[in-house]
This record gives sequence, C-alpha cells and structure tokens, in this order.
Amino acid sequence: MSGRTKLTYVETKLFLRDPTAVFFVIALPIMLLTIFHFVTEKSQDDAATKESMEAFVPAMAISLCLTMLALNLLPTTLATYREKGILRRMAASPVHPANLLLAQLVINLATATLSAVLVLVVGRAAFDTQAPEGVGAFVVSFALGTWALFAIGLVIAAVAPGSKAATAIGLSLLFPSLFFGGAFVPKEDMPATLSTIGDYTPLGAALQALRDSWEGQWPQTLHLSVLAVLAVVGTAAAAKLFRWE
Repeated sequence: MSGRTKLTYVETKLFLRDPTAVFFVIALPIMLLTIFHFVTEKSQDDAATKESMEAFVPAMAISLCLTMLALNLLPTTLATYREKGILRRMAASPVHPANLLLAQLVINLATATLSAVLVLVVGRAAFDTQAPEGVGAFVVSFALGTWALFAIGLVIAAVAPGSKAATAIGLSLLFPSLFFGGAFVPKEDMPATLSTIGDYTPLGAALQALRDSWEGQWPQTLHLSVLAVLAVVGTAAAAKLFRWE
C-alpha cells in the first residue's frame, strides 16, 4: 500500500468518526427524499405539479449534499489542518501535504457519489421515484456541479485563517445559496428577480441542471456555462491562494 493510499485510508477513518458529517451528507438527503415523498403524496396538487416535484426533490437532495460538503466540511477540515500545523509538518516529511489535499478531495467526491447513488436507489426502491431520463446529462451536471462547488470550497480553505473562519465563511455562503439557488422553493415558484439571481449561483445552476436531466432534457447552456466558469476560476484561485501554513 503506497503512502498516498494509506493517507487516504486514515483520512477516511477520521471522516467516518464524525457522526455529524456522515448524517448531513448521507442521511439528510434520504430524509429529505422521504419527507417530500409523503408530503407530495398527500397533497391536492395536480398530476403535472406532482411530476415536477418528482424531479425537483431528488435533484435538490443531491445538490444539498454537494453544497454541505463543499461549503462546510471540506474547507473547515483543511483550515483546521493548517491551523494545527499539520500541513507545515507534513511539508518537512516525505509525505507532501498536497497528498492530504488530494485525499480530502477523493473522500469528499466519494461521499458525494455515494449520497447520489443512495438517493437514486432508495428513491426508486422505496418511493418508486423515477431515475434521471437523461443519464448522460445527469453525469455531466453532477460532475460540473461537484467541480464548481468543490472549487469554491477550496477557495474558502485557501483564504480562511483558521477553522472558525472557514466555518463562518462557509455558513455565510450556505444559507444565501439555499435561498437563491431554489433549494427551499422550486425555481418556478420564486419571484423572477430571485430566480434569475439563482441561475448564476453554483447551487442554483447545479440544481436546475440536475433537474433538467431528471426530466429527460439537456441542461440549459446558461447553467452549464455558469458551473464551468466557476469551476475553472475557483480552481485557479484556490491554487494561487492556498497556503500550507
């Protein structure tokens, strides 16, 4: 087993020891799927509205998982390691701290993928939720959404002086993202101005792209472009600003 693999294994064990993290990124999407299923099932909405919600709810659950990982868990963990001098000490060892960064990205990506798979499997098995009709569109939307949101998380980790600052910055971005991104209220039920703003947020663009793929449509060029630009710019900014100590 290589040093990088061992480091990833150890980081995975540490991640799983935090029950709060596991709950929010894995259990919470399933709980949201369950709650919205029973609410929608008992509502008096017409068939078209219920069909629209069947695409909105799983897309929202997956988007929420990505956002929690990117804006809260990933930057806080990396900022904590810098604050405690772990990255600085690793820089003087044969295991470069870049390996720790890579391990964290792998763990968070694997967690996001597992959460998405659980939403698909549990939704289909327990609630007869339809799988995305556009598989290719779903994969592209999920990949771009993950990249864009994780890039923003890395920027937070790069500029935050410590764990408390990283948490504060992440939360200050999380709640506006949920509001403008349409996680609380579907896009079509939002005022036009708020809906337009949401199109240019990473969560809003990812959510709408995933939702379109669920309905068998190719995501809008606007949403994919927003995610691509945020992903590239965020990655470049994080690489330039990131400090090991």
